[in-house]
Amino acid sequence: MLKKIHPSWYVVLLATSVIISTVIIVFGGWETTGEYLKQYVGQTVEITGKVSEDPDTDDGGTALRLSELKIGEIEASGVIYAKIPKNEEIKRSDLATLKGNLSEGFGTFAASMYRPKLIKVEKIKNADIMLSVRDNFAAIIEKYIPEDEAKLGLAYLLGMKSGLSDDLVETLRVVGLVHIVVASGTHMSILVGLARRIFGKVSRFAGLVFALILILAFGSIVGWTTSITRAALVSGLSVTMWYVGRKFEAWRLILIVMAITLLINPMYLTNLGWLLSFSAFGGILILEPVLAELLYGGRKPNFVAETLMATIAATVTCLPISLYYFGTVSLISLVANLLILPTMPYVMGLIFITGVMGWWPFAAEWLGKFSTWALDYHLAVINFFGEQKTFLIEIESQNPWVFILYVPIAAMVIYATIKRWKLDPKKNLSNTERDWLMI
Repeated sequence: MLKKIHPSWYVVLLATSVIISTVIIVFGGWETTGEYLKQYVGQTVEITGKVSEDPDTDDGGTALRLSELKIGEIEASGVIYAKIPKNEEIKRSDLATLKGNLSEGFGTFAASMYRPKLIKVEKIKNADIMLSVRDNFAAIIEKYIPEDEAKLGLAYLLGMKSGLSDDLVETLRVVGLVHIVVASGTHMSILVGLARRIFGKVSRFAGLVFALILILAFGSIVGWTTSITRAALVSGLSVTMWYVGRKFEAWRLILIVMAITLLINPMYLTNLGWLLSFSAFGGILILEPVLAELLYGGRKPNFVAETLMATIAATVTCLPISLYYFGTVSLISLVANLLILPTMPYVMGLIFITGVMGWWPFAAEWLGKFSTWALDYHLAVINFFGEQKTFLIEIESQNPWVFILYVPIAAMVIYATIKRWKLDPKKNLSNTERDWLMI
């Protein structure tokens, strides 16, 4: 039987201190990364930076995230957001030089630029080998799967969401399914789970090694975004604990990973992706077992019930944040998630095998057909629920009162926790918690 791992209280206190200190620094007006750039806000500057993530292209142009900045010959810390008016051929790890007015930043961005002039793009040879591997693999998949379905499939498998149409992205947001095209813990957990199941049969050590290799490879291919960084830490810690036969309590794991990510970048605290990622993470690891305890007692729920409760938990904990930023919520997003999420591992598997079998055209063509049918089903679900405007609730965004919704959630968690520990103070984590630990 697995044993709980109890980090010393000083580790928990240290993690809590990091989180509280970051809140004070970020919202207390202290100087943070990117302070040097602020003196140039409102001025026309020429700035060079490395494209740190895949550019997002839409009808309005191309959005870039630039790091490793230089203004003239002077290096500047921080990341800036830039929206250039043309759909230029720019890729991750390119060096881009822009000239334009520097504006104030937002979220994790130290500054921003809108409609600057693109002076030049410098391609650095072998700067991002994994990007070349990804693009070559994507080209094989696009050969055997039609364009619209291939773009959705590549967003699932490789995080290449820039190819999705604006209409589809908006429909995903309205339906509450935008998370399925954002490479995150769900996608990583599927890969790590496969490594554990396949190579774990050889030995636990082989399962650990290949799982860690997949974590690093997936992060390098997709790019080390906020959600991927969080997912890699959680997955790496979880699979390591699986190897040594131990496990974390959920709330301690959340605290530790939050602290580590904020040490990497304190401004993650204002990043919507980071907030939603940890909200869903907390919902699945903390609220979902509470629902199982209240509804099933000591009995183990079946797969459908587990999926339903996990989806409800993640949706509920993310709801106040989504309402605050977007002001909309779909009453039927839960149904859409239940129709899509259980099929994700199989669809991703089909797409991946289609790409691998590219060397055998006959097999790749048939696998491509099965992948297309599965993706057509996903598109049908997305479009159908996107048309159900009757179930869409809209309120004023940026309303802080929405966070009062966390009060009944916290009360439910406290009540169930007290009830659980009164019955059995030494009770292990539920099976459901173990199953969802990787997400």
